[in-house]
Amino acid sequence: MIHTVSILVQNHPGVLAHLSDLFVRRGYNIEKIKAGKYKKTNLTQINIAATGSEDSFNSLIDQLGALSQVVKVDIAKQRRYSFWLVAFCLCMTLLGTNLPAPLYSLYQEKWNFTSGTMTFIYALYALIVIPTIITVAQLSEQWGRKKVLFAGVTLSIFGSIGFAVSDGVNGLILARIFQGLSVGILNGIAVSYMTELHSYQDKVKSAFVAAIAGTLGNALGPLISGFLGEYVPYPLQFSYLIHILLAATGMLGLKFMLEKNVPTNRAASLRLPSVTKEFRWPFLMASSTSFLSWGIMSLMLSVMPTYLGLFTSHASLSLSGTMVALVLGVSTLHQIMLRKQSAFRSIIIGYILLIIGLIFLVVTLFTKSLFFLILTTVLIGLGNGPSYAGSLAYLNQISTNEMRTNLTSLFFVVTYLGISIPMVTLGYIGEWIGLTHAIQWYSYIMIGFIILSLIKWLRGKVRS
Repeated sequence: MIHTVSILVQNHPGVLAHLSDLFVRRGYNIEKIKAGKYKKTNLTQINIAATGSEDSFNSLIDQLGALSQVVKVDIAKQRRYSFWLVAFCLCMTLLGTNLPAPLYSLYQEKWNFTSGTMTFIYALYALIVIPTIITVAQLSEQWGRKKVLFAGVTLSIFGSIGFAVSDGVNGLILARIFQGLSVGILNGIAVSYMTELHSYQDKVKSAFVAAIAGTLGNALGPLISGFLGEYVPYPLQFSYLIHILLAATGMLGLKFMLEKNVPTNRAASLRLPSVTKEFRWPFLMASSTSFLSWGIMSLMLSVMPTYLGLFTSHASLSLSGTMVALVLGVSTLHQIMLRKQSAFRSIIIGYILLIIGLIFLVVTLFTKSLFFLILTTVLIGLGNGPSYAGSLAYLNQISTNEMRTNLTSLFFVVTYLGISIPMVTLGYIGEWIGLTHAIQWYSYIMIGFIILSLIKWLRGKVRS
């Protein structure tokens, strides 16, 4: 692998020879050297591109910094590249996972499965994510995060291939399992890894970028598959090909990514993640907020695009994909708009908008108005963005370096329980009392839980 290092040195004779000798002794082959005067000082900036092992790169940087003539060693460019590459891979993984959303109606029509089966297939990936997150977060230190990320993107591609060639419900289930594994891997390490790679290890910014990358991927997926599914040949294959090409680009980028932490040789010891007493209450508040936020969002991502006729008299694949993309796109935009707000304020704003959105969802079921459907979609998107990103940023901010991977892993476990369990329950109850009544009661129950959580947040803020 080629490593590029920027070294600021005192302008003394023999400095370049010392640097070159150190690179050679560490087994690196220098490919390119560029030197020049640094601003209006007596210092020289030397950029060295060298080929060598990743395993000894961190120790090389430490030895360079220890040289008496060296003022500063900077690998910021590689760190920035790696930071945004992880965000891109997370985005592409979530994009692939949400490609099927507008297409479920075609699958349902083709193979005639029930609402319960449909919500099970949708939620299955979330059930797979949970044990994957717990396992991968602990194994990544032994295997190396770069290899783990590579495996996650590969499994995402397998998921798209599975959907593209599927000839029945069993094929969809297998493809969904691949997608669950890929999302679990990326979510299991993305936030903690991005925090380490950030130039200033900014916890809040890293969490917000990860949340935005994931939500953006969620939004683009159904938009792409909805329009391609309606207007191009091979509607059940073409969009997956697009994803495979994009994900392959991420895999190529990973080949040149900086591995910040060297994999350990000690044997992995798997254990169930736990939360110490010190972090128990903050974790409960943050994870339950994400649970409720995505429990509502998953309704818009699974039931709405498949049963669009329940909500409006207008129905098409492109409209279905647009509505799903709209709710996720608005969520992403609102995260960006509120990125400078405190995590607490973002959560409160998100909760209030989610309550209003659920009220209009019930109104939409009675009126079947496209206007109210769009209004509901926008409100729930506006509410999901800050409540989810705020809760993740809050947890990342209060966690220590030692606890961050553990806490964020459990946070995503609870989040994906919110995506899966309510939707599977709603789907099967809908077969019993009718989907319209099930959605109405679901909305009332979620409003009640949000109000209870909102009161807890406000009381906690007063105590603090």
